[in-house]
Amino acid sequence: MIAAPVRWSVREALAGEREILRWFVGARLVTFAFFAALYEIGPIGLLGPARYRAPLALLGAWDGTWYLHVARHGYLLVPGHQSDPAFFPLFPILVRGLHLCGLPYLPAAALIANGAFAVDVVAFHRLGRRLLPDEIARRGAVFLAITPIGFVFSMAYPESVLLGLIVLSVLAALDGRWLGAATLAGLAVLTRPEGLFVSIPLAAIAWRGRRALDSGTRGRALAAILAAPVALLAFPLYLQWSIGDALAWSKAEESWGRSFRLDGPIRAVEHVPKLLEAHPLLARDLVLFAVYAALLLAAFRRTATPRSWILAGGLILVLPLFSGTFESEGRFGLLALPVYWGAASFALSPRAERLTRTSCLVLLAAAVLTIPYVWP
Repeated sequence: MIAAPVRWSVREALAGEREILRWFVGARLVTFAFFAALYEIGPIGLLGPARYRAPLALLGAWDGTWYLHVARHGYLLVPGHQSDPAFFPLFPILVRGLHLCGLPYLPAAALIANGAFAVDVVAFHRLGRRLLPDEIARRGAVFLAITPIGFVFSMAYPESVLLGLIVLSVLAALDGRWLGAATLAGLAVLTRPEGLFVSIPLAAIAWRGRRALDSGTRGRALAAILAAPVALLAFPLYLQWSIGDALAWSKAEESWGRSFRLDGPIRAVEHVPKLLEAHPLLARDLVLFAVYAALLLAAFRRTATPRSWILAGGLILVLPLFSGTFESEGRFGLLALPVYWGAASFALSPRAERLTRTSCLVLLAAAVLTIPYVWP
């Protein structure tokens, strides 16, 4: 007897994701519409006319300029000046690869960022369903799709790629595919240093299932746990090989006004008045840091979020402060995934839920309009 062929379709696979994908599409439409509106307004703010040469050219603004520069030219350390070894290599590598297929650099970067984010919201929903009640998982994924600083996920920035690598690495570990988890974890840390903290939930998964693992599987699980730290250590070796300076990353960070020290959080607080005097709109990062911390606490107290995730999320929030500034905390905090589960933990009436989500889209539009005046 011949078994009937298994029929599979994208429609069936995504049947449970329709609500999440509707909000994802709505948020991307808002994002692109307001980037296009900035183009129509014309050169304003701190960005020159070159950033207004096309309707969506602003997608490559601020740090996007540097990621695209690495994609085009590779690394070059200029002592005493802002230079590109401060930016990790995986995203530029992907952009260059797509460029070699015929796409210009900025459209390639935008396609990668937005395509990765589409995968992110679905994968995050599925991760949430493995860890938490379905309602928290679903609402958390919606909040990820519409988060007000989520315009970053559409720009020439690596956050959407990193988020996806973290989520997919953990999903692979939950399915016992430890070599896949190791590969994804290593790639995560080559995208941004926050990828290092995926090792925490991976270690927790391995520890919980340790009695059921044979010796070979334990070795693969250990490889997954160590993959991110090893990849982080490999980056200076690559810099030594490519430009002859293993310390190029830390030197470049200093030129960007960041130096990692134990007293960094104290310096960050002391730096706040000067920061706000120079760039008042960066009050956004202070507010968002407080919001993220509150939602992380909500995830800890109101949901069954594994403590390993709470720890990883807390470290993602706090680590940048050791560089001595709150700058870009709004963007870095997007990677603290329990924040979205914390937001989802507050039960709302259907009307209040719609109002909250609509308000997020309004804030998203407002956040896009700040792009000419302050960096994400």
